[in-house]
Amino acid sequence: MLVFGRIDLDDCTFHQCVNLSKFASDKTVSFIPPDGEFELMRYRVTEGMNLPFRVMPVLKELGRTRLEANIKIKSLFNAKLFGLNVVVLVPVPKLTAKAAVHVSHGKAKFEPAKNAIVWKIKRFPGQLECSLSADVELIATTTEKKAWSRPPIQMDFQVPMFTASGLRVNFLTVWEKSAYETLKWVRYVAKSGLYEVRV
Repeated sequence: MLVFGRIDLDDCTFHQCVNLSKFASDKTVSFIPPDGEFELMRYRVTEGMNLPFRVMPVLKELGRTRLEANIKIKSLFNAKLFGLNVVVLVPVPKLTAKAAVHVSHGKAKFEPAKNAIVWKIKRFPGQLECSLSADVELIATTTEKKAWSRPPIQMDFQVPMFTASGLRVNFLTVWEKSAYETLKWVRYVAKSGLYEVRV
């Protein structure tokens, strides 16, 4: 049985093993689990979320052949937690010739095939601010170039034991009639999905 406090869920679907009348009456998720691993519940929220990262971008176009990028990312989750395999795509114009990139944490490089600077941080501790600065050189053209549309910065990450919605398991109880010994544990993983920041 799982019991949790009141969170406004926009969409909520359960595995067929869940007793829906019990959930409707007291928000208790009661179920007889099937064999093997399964997804018990899927939900979506649109308000009151705690985002795991704040991205602060500053991009300056210096004439027609240079671009200066300064990106700061702060992890907003508890200092005891870590973001894992964080990848940040910082878009640059298609006419980029090269980019000199410096980062405070992780590794970053310009990848022409993606028209982006790709910044990778394997382990991003909570309550930490990381920065990237880049001096981008563009190919000079004689024709009038089209204005750069400034696509959004994209992030991909996982943060184990963090929930953006605030949904938490208050307690977990297992009723086992046989002598079978059960192991009780709860695992949360926040995954990025489509995480974009407009510049």
